[in-house]
Amino acid sequence: MQVRKQAHRILMDVCMYNRYSNLALKEDINEFQQVDKALITNIVYGTLQNYRYVRYLWITFADTIPPEDIQILIDMSVYQLVFMDRVPEYAIINDAVEISKIVYEGKFEKFVNAVLRNFVRNPRRAVEGGEVDRFATRNSYPSWVINMWTKQYGKENMIKICETMNKAPIQCARVNTLKITKEEVMELDEMFTPAVLAKDALYYTKGSIAATPAFKKGYVTIQDESAQLVGELLDPQPGEAVLDMCAAPGSKTSHIGSLMKNRGTLVALDIHEHRVELIKRNARRMGIIMVNALAQDACDLEEVFEKDCFDRILLDGPCTGYGVIARKSDIKYHMKNNDMDSCMKIQADLLDSATKYLKVDGVLVYSTCTLNKKENEFQIEAFLERHKNFELVKEKTILPFEYNSDGFYMAKLVKVK
Repeated sequence: MQVRKQAHRILMDVCMYNRYSNLALKEDINEFQQVDKALITNIVYGTLQNYRYVRYLWITFADTIPPEDIQILIDMSVYQLVFMDRVPEYAIINDAVEISKIVYEGKFEKFVNAVLRNFVRNPRRAVEGGEVDRFATRNSYPSWVINMWTKQYGKENMIKICETMNKAPIQCARVNTLKITKEEVMELDEMFTPAVLAKDALYYTKGSIAATPAFKKGYVTIQDESAQLVGELLDPQPGEAVLDMCAAPGSKTSHIGSLMKNRGTLVALDIHEHRVELIKRNARRMGIIMVNALAQDACDLEEVFEKDCFDRILLDGPCTGYGVIARKSDIKYHMKNNDMDSCMKIQADLLDSATKYLKVDGVLVYSTCTLNKKENEFQIEAFLERHKNFELVKEKTILPFEYNSDGFYMAKLVKVK
């Protein structure tokens, strides 16, 4: 029962208290054996990825709507019953009932038992409704997201986006070229194999990248291929002055430092002090000695930097994150139609701030890990309307199914006279 109890506790933290699932799994299952870690991870990610569908399957057996933590308990149990064939039904149901005894003085013990036993005794409920609602339910997305992606990217691409982000993502590393070559990394560990999109990328085919000697020695870092293209697009040169406006946890910062060969000025900002420590820690592991990491609001830099002082600026902006759902399935559970409104305002303010500190002929790269043209293409269109002294040089959207990577958007702009 301890395994499922821990999975339930993590799911409550993620769903009810907005904790990040990847961080919770990294921090809260260390005392378990490897096989149990795998099971907890499967239950947590699988439940989040299929939350709408599994709840649709069991909700008709409930005569009342229980508290959210009990709903989550039934969600994760039905997920196991539907998607995990090798796990005995009795073990799933018995553990769920035992967990329900712990909360609310056992008030929902009989309820949980009845819902789950009725679920396994009866034929599985067919998904009903219109075409959009049926697809959204089966793939566990809000219907408004399906409509938005269909309008913005087309129906065929929308289907491929959903199907790809419901699968486990490829593990990808970026080679730290300050210390080692791609070929040398592959010689050290045969689980590293050539990638297809970014020049310093390698796939990792089995196990955890973070557990490898290559990671611990700073030879590689964990970074998706799409994200690596952002540094390539910025194309920082040794000796330049570069600003990374929203830098934590520091993967792109270390990529910039590597591309600059540790020569020049590299300032990395984050508004939170504890996240600045992540930037510093990552830079130390990778041997990037040129990083000046500061806790600073990137919209308020008048007293920190002189005007027109940077050759290149990266704004990897805060966003809704709809391109990385395969890695962060908690995003799926929390999707709300108005989430993008606050993001878009912050993005616009950050873009406007960047214009003040970029030299003439300097490069500004704006990127997000979301699939939403309002935060991406339309955001840049609005920026260019406000700032006639900027020109769009290149713009690229990477859809997840194209390279089995994260979904990403990036735009390269140049400041002109």
